[in-house]
Amino acid sequence: MASRLIGALSSAFRGGRPRVMRLLLLACLLASLVSPALAAYGKGKKSKFMSAYPILFKFVLFWWCVFVFVVMGFYVADNLMWRKFGPAKVAWSVERTFKAAPDGGRAAFWAQLVDPTKWSMSHPVLQSADIRMVECTKPEAEKNDTGAKDEASKESDGDKAAAEAAEPAESAKSPNATEADEGLVAPSAALRAVELRPLEAGLGFILRHKQSLGGPRAGSFFCARECTKLEMPADGTWRMFMRTVEVGNGYPFEPDSEESEVELAPPAEDGSVRCTINGFAAVNSRLFRWWNGLEPNSRAGSESMLEAIENQVLSAKKNE
Repeated sequence: MASRLIGALSSAFRGGRPRVMRLLLLACLLASLVSPALAAYGKGKKSKFMSAYPILFKFVLFWWCVFVFVVMGFYVADNLMWRKFGPAKVAWSVERTFKAAPDGGRAAFWAQLVDPTKWSMSHPVLQSADIRMVECTKPEAEKNDTGAKDEASKESDGDKAAAEAAEPAESAKSPNATEADEGLVAPSAALRAVELRPLEAGLGFILRHKQSLGGPRAGSFFCARECTKLEMPADGTWRMFMRTVEVGNGYPFEPDSEESEVELAPPAEDGSVRCTINGFAAVNSRLFRWWNGLEPNSRAGSESMLEAIENQVLSAKKNE
């Protein structure tokens, strides 16, 4: 048998067939592992392998091996599904009907979604993260297109912008450098800090793990979210579209995969306002998605945020 394997291996090498060669090498490795076991058991004789160990130990060892085999089987199957079907999708949708606002109509609820200047410290976003408003850079294709139109003007404006951005860049250097020194992910310099103001296309937030909550990740970069589009027709549904542009420590989804849409319908006859949140993301592992409950947790988080926003708006008038 050994001579046949050697002959097959030599012909595979000469023929340049890497797949056949790998299969034959795997067969040789399997034979080398099985042969000592066969020699130890002998032919026609009862094996005395592990006969010195108590029956309880052998029972536990057997079922431990079964458990490990099953777990490894799940991991292998999960990896094969990712290779064949791609990342696992994570999607959630939440709908809530706000009670009629005592003052401001749906604009009061909309402000709690898009205008951080009107958020109190009890706002759900500020309760769960430390935020900083940033201006996201234009896509590379748009930059190239703009530069092709007016190259000379771009050079002049670029020098001026670099001089104006030098001071904010220096102020942002220290915390990012600290995160890098500690082995943590830091936001890129492409996210330029700006004054807090209502969201619009191109603006977004840097979210950090809440410093006051403590823990090993306290204050570290979590993700950066950009507002890509705002629609506010006079008589139609108001919409806000956001996406994650950068990710940091503890972020559960794949980079550049999370997108969300918030819809605020016109007020009904009784003054109530229907709000809907639709979210989409992706992860590489279906086991990870199931084990961490990403879909139900994302849905529960959106429901809690809408409930807190409703309580915020309704209680503001009572406090006045």
